[in-house]
Amino acid sequence: MKIRIDNNRQKIPLTNGQMSFWYIYQLTKETANHFLPYEFDGPLQTEHLEKVLNTLLQDNEILRVSVSDWCAIQYVCPYEYFHLPYVDLSRFSDSAIATAMGELFLKYCAPNFDLMRPPLLRACLVKLAPQKHLLMLITPHFVMDGAALHQLDIELRTLYKKALQGKPLRTTGKLSLASYISQEQVKKNTQSESAEQFWLKQLEGIEHTYFDQSLLDISNCCRRGVFIPLSQPQLNLIGRWCSEYQLTQQMVFLALFAKVISKVTGNTSLCLTTVQENRDIDGARELFGALLTSLPIPIRNLDTQPFDELFAQVKKTTLAVYEYRHVSWSTPLSILGENKIQNRPWWLEVLTAFSGTYHFMSQESGLSPLALKDFATIAAADIEDNKNVKLLGPQCRAMTINVNMLPSFYEPKNQFNEALDLDQETCQITLQRQLDFPLPPDESEWEKDVLNFYIENHAVKGPGIRVSHQCLTSDAEQLLKEEFEGVLEVELSDGDHKFASGI
Repeated sequence: MKIRIDNNRQKIPLTNGQMSFWYIYQLTKETANHFLPYEFDGPLQTEHLEKVLNTLLQDNEILRVSVSDWCAIQYVCPYEYFHLPYVDLSRFSDSAIATAMGELFLKYCAPNFDLMRPPLLRACLVKLAPQKHLLMLITPHFVMDGAALHQLDIELRTLYKKALQGKPLRTTGKLSLASYISQEQVKKNTQSESAEQFWLKQLEGIEHTYFDQSLLDISNCCRRGVFIPLSQPQLNLIGRWCSEYQLTQQMVFLALFAKVISKVTGNTSLCLTTVQENRDIDGARELFGALLTSLPIPIRNLDTQPFDELFAQVKKTTLAVYEYRHVSWSTPLSILGENKIQNRPWWLEVLTAFSGTYHFMSQESGLSPLALKDFATIAAADIEDNKNVKLLGPQCRAMTINVNMLPSFYEPKNQFNEALDLDQETCQITLQRQLDFPLPPDESEWEKDVLNFYIENHAVKGPGIRVSHQCLTSDAEQLLKEEFEGVLEVELSDGDHKFASGI
């Protein structure tokens, strides 16, 4: 990896996780923003909060990067002071506040980021009442995902507490973005030669998943979904499976949703996508940034396998796939995309031939020699999908199905959810999930053919699965919920029977 200073900026490649969002951004200019609304209930020291945000900008290089528009390169730019916008709505009526908050959301949260122009962070502090404020914090998905958002939450609360106590805010010894990427690329280079052959064999014979037309609604591209709560007996069953079969919770949920999707769609050899946090590098646990790698998990013979055999298959496949998690995210996805293309277009052949030349021209980006070919294949597969949908209907769009574990499900609750310091005037900080003003519809189309299952511990609803999508009917949502609950109910009943029989 080449690192150099260019016009007072450090020039480095993208992380493997950033690569996928960079590719989507090049196609759509959409940045899939994270909206983090923090409510401060109590006496707020606004000057301290502004210092906290500036410390986050100083200590976390990813918030100060400028991303090239033609090559997978980012520049770490010098820190510049961030002035926190402040809006006082405390004298407004409830209806006027709701209207004003909707307008502020449209101003700060809805617009896509220009990844060439740092900082990749927006914020606005709104006073809602004499002792109540809302901090609107926004970052693009390119900057943060998964555990990085959890780390941001911890650091924001910790730094504000330090500011109240008059302690220094800057941290020392935090892993630099360049150091992380350098180590990540060493791991990727050790796998580059064997990666394509591994994924070709791993994904052989896997079918794409299609939903019946009666279950699809692609006329409404707004994000929507349903929450499936998990009862304590269901959680106990999942825990027992983890212990008995030596599985991670992620593996158990992959097996469960493979069964559910197979029953709903009839596909018995399907592919689910999960993610792996590439935080096994020393210091990466506290690093901000997109460090997730999307990993396709093929699962076969779902119509004939009992759960014990299914668990064994999922465990074996997941462990094998994790060994190749440091390869370019585009390698397995291009293999899946190739299966959709009936007649390869001429431009794909040209770009495939040009891929090696592009790699030579942009070696400092750290791309694999076939990266341009991979990106072009994924784009060609999307075009093929769109063509089939126009000709034959929405049931011809292949679905990507993601099963994702969120940190809130398996990590203990943040100790800073309580009042910050009982020895002085208190100010409780809450990351709000249910707001007092209506959000405008999310009409982004970058996940129009994606079905997301998020396993989380909801602040209000407790542990469960949040189903998020832009393509299913309400009947389809209910069907998924019923099938998932039905699978667990059968296994719970079977377990009770075995217990009563002494088996």
